[in-house]
Amino acid sequence: MELIVITWILCVLVMTDGCCVGRVGHGDSATCPRIISRAEWGARPPTEESSHLPDLLPMLFVHHSAMAVCEDQEACSQQVRGIQDLHMDGNGWWDIGYSFLIGGDGNIYEGRGWNTQGAHTGGFNTQGYGVCFLGNFMDHNPSEGAIDAYHTLATCMVEEEKIDMKYQMYGHRQTKPPGGTECPGDVLYATIQEWEGWTEGNISEQKQ
Repeated sequence: MELIVITWILCVLVMTDGCCVGRVGHGDSATCPRIISRAEWGARPPTEESSHLPDLLPMLFVHHSAMAVCEDQEACSQQVRGIQDLHMDGNGWWDIGYSFLIGGDGNIYEGRGWNTQGAHTGGFNTQGYGVCFLGNFMDHNPSEGAIDAYHTLATCMVEEEKIDMKYQMYGHRQTKPPGGTECPGDVLYATIQEWEGWTEGNISEQKQ
């Protein structure tokens, strides 16, 4: 028992990555929300390993799934599994494309996760994380819980230095030529223009 207590005290004092710190955003960090892990929502394993992303990324991208809204963890998990199937079996990708997904239940679902390159915003996947709201937001906004979850996640990204504190946030449509996509939906796109980090303009010509 004494050994356990001593080990815990040393862990708190040293705060090594392999000890108390844990994975950012899975409930281990005081600044980050709980994130529903891939294991919890029933993810398939990726068919290949994705590239590593550094910290302090300059951008954040907002998407919608353009599907039905889900209102509880079971339904949202089912939707996330469906999106992964679509991305892997339909698009031929080796995993779900988004970094994180947010359900109408107010939960955040782990996609490719931290420091892992996604397949969410063509030409910009090395520049930032892609966050997808589950639902079609052409004529209404996500739930209050979902919007609150987004803001908590974005704050976590800044405070954990996953994105730069002066990050630029864009709706998906801003990364494509005009008319290229309706994502993240007309109403949600109007709403995000009031959020921290939103940056005006079309950046499709900046693709890498």
